[in-house]
Amino acid sequence: MRIIGLVLALGAISWVLYQMAGGGEAETVISAEQQKSIDKARDLEQTMKDAAQRSMQEAEGD
Repeated sequence: MRIIGLVLALGAISWVLYQMAGGGEAETVISAEQQKSIDKARDLEQTMKDAAQRSMQEAEGD
């Protein structure tokens, strides 16, 4: 039982140290600025799809 507790404590300590060191942020290839650009492009793509869908529905309704 003590061994399980020690393993869990070691895991928790390791996780805390990993998060303090930057966690998964440093492991990504894409920078934060590039990710923002990608998100904006996705939003624009969705907006264009929605506009095209509305346009098609209006054309079919006429």
